[in-house]
Amino acid sequence: MIYVTLGTMFLDFKRLVDVMDDIARDSGEQVIVQLGMSPTRPRHCAWFDFLPREEVLEIQRHARIIVGHAGIGTALDALSVGRPFVTVPRLKRFNEHMNDHQIEIAEAIERRGWGRKVMEMSEMAAVCANPPAVKADYRPNKSPLIGAVRAMVERVHRDRKG
Repeated sequence: MIYVTLGTMFLDFKRLVDVMDDIARDSGEQVIVQLGMSPTRPRHCAWFDFLPREEVLEIQRHARIIVGHAGIGTALDALSVGRPFVTVPRLKRFNEHMNDHQIEIAEAIERRGWGRKVMEMSEMAAVCANPPAVKADYRPNKSPLIGAVRAMVERVHRDRKG
């Protein structure tokens, strides 16, 4: 099963929906698409708009591959469930996003070995047939963030006490 996520962006992501619909039709493999607010509806894929995070993670745990917009949360979820990840950045020229920042995120994901970036929809069938390797040694490092938040809360608390 291939899991596809478009995120929460209010703009359509027709390019990705259409190519994944073709892959589902041509391969016979189950494809489940999280559409978010995208109005394009696939004909050959199962789909939903939104589900609770735990339900989405359960679907991802059973996926052979995860395909998604180049959102950092999507990448972290794919890493946490240990599935191959393919990023398809939403692009401004197709009116899929307000700017092209997702290209930079997709490039960073690929550089770190967390997944593969796909820019051309003509490559998707081959990439889905031969997904990238999973980054087996990935471990989230939340300690610096937690420490920074804790220090800020303590500083605010201390300042208010006067």
